[in-house]
Amino acid sequence: MQRRIKSVIFLWVFLTGGIAFAQENNSLNTYTPYSLYGFGDIVQQGLTYTGNMAGITTGVRDVRQIDYVNPAGATARDSVMNFVLDLGGELKNFYSKSATTSTSYNTGNFHHLAVAFKMGRFGVNFGITPYSEVGYEIEKRETDSTIVATANDVRYKYRGEDGINQIFLNLGFDITRNFAVGVGAKYYFGSLSRYYNTIYAASTTFCNTYSSEILEVSSVVPVFGAQYTLNLDKAKGRHMVFGASFQPGINMSGKETLLSKVSILESSTAYSIDDTVKYQYAGNTKVLMPMQFNVGASIVSTDRWMLGAEFNYQDYSKTEIMGSHDMGASYSVRLGGYYIPNFYDVRYFLKRWTYRGGIRYSQTPFIHNGNTVNDLAISAGISMPMRGAGYLNLGAEVGRRGNTSNGMVQETYVNFTLGITLFESWFRKYQYE
Repeated sequence: MQRRIKSVIFLWVFLTGGIAFAQENNSLNTYTPYSLYGFGDIVQQGLTYTGNMAGITTGVRDVRQIDYVNPAGATARDSVMNFVLDLGGELKNFYSKSATTSTSYNTGNFHHLAVAFKMGRFGVNFGITPYSEVGYEIEKRETDSTIVATANDVRYKYRGEDGINQIFLNLGFDITRNFAVGVGAKYYFGSLSRYYNTIYAASTTFCNTYSSEILEVSSVVPVFGAQYTLNLDKAKGRHMVFGASFQPGINMSGKETLLSKVSILESSTAYSIDDTVKYQYAGNTKVLMPMQFNVGASIVSTDRWMLGAEFNYQDYSKTEIMGSHDMGASYSVRLGGYYIPNFYDVRYFLKRWTYRGGIRYSQTPFIHNGNTVNDLAISAGISMPMRGAGYLNLGAEVGRRGNTSNGMVQETYVNFTLGITLFESWFRKYQYE
């Protein structure tokens, strides 16, 4: 077991070397102007294999994979694969344009580490994954003729970074063979950092200003879930799964720090008054993490195919972050599934692959100039069996968010994902040594 784990982790590290390299050369884990708002860019929840199916999780039960979004899914193990380890990373490619400008950016990041196992009727999973990411760099030159005539060249620079992570722990219980419930907890922690600078030309006598706002949060939020399996044809392994999960709204503990500095310029020589802090504030605050509700269903032919649908809803309209109410209600509709030509084929390796795909439509929580920002994406991927170990999961998602009207930004993105799923048998009693 240990040799197998080491081999799989080595393979994963080798294949994600490009991701690590990308992080060393880009200090931002994401790059989107929409991370200006609220918690930043909300990361799609779930692991690599669910992301390849548009992110459906709530009404899906898979003995070979981990579902941490619905705590009831923690019991989806069997006697052969009752221990699962999953880790993954991603590469993101952004192409953004407004009515007047365009830009592109590439980033890479570690995405998740998750572990699941089952003992009797109880199932457990835990791990860590990002909840949101902030990453943007914007520079704008002053165009007002009156200001330019007085101050000459004036540039405004905006930068945002960091994000919020979540550690999850779920406990599921099989009440019957067909009905499971679960309860879990998510520990949110991290920071949102935003910087605002105003830079004047060296030939003026105006003061450059350097301001920052940093919000640190840390809180535990409970999660509840249930799943019911309806058998349709036991002989052919056909059944349906219905699932729902609920995360109540909670005021998270936070600490907000505001800082402003000035640097005085005179004639053509710049000098600093020791970067004197003109204003500084640090205080405790509360930040609302709104209620989230997910409902989904899937129809399955065991080891052959699955088709599922899901609806997610979360309302951020009452969430205030750093004095701003710039988010609203969000929802998403997702369709996805997989197909396996012949899971038990011993001659043709490609027939044992799992081919996944999906499509999703979302109204994001971001509001720009009174307009909502919509998101449409398609995804596809494969899961390749690794002999005696698990699966290598590869996938891609292509989507478009926003448009160029009303001063908005149209963003086209391509995300590549890589994950490794390792499973093993634990807690088994052998009759013979």
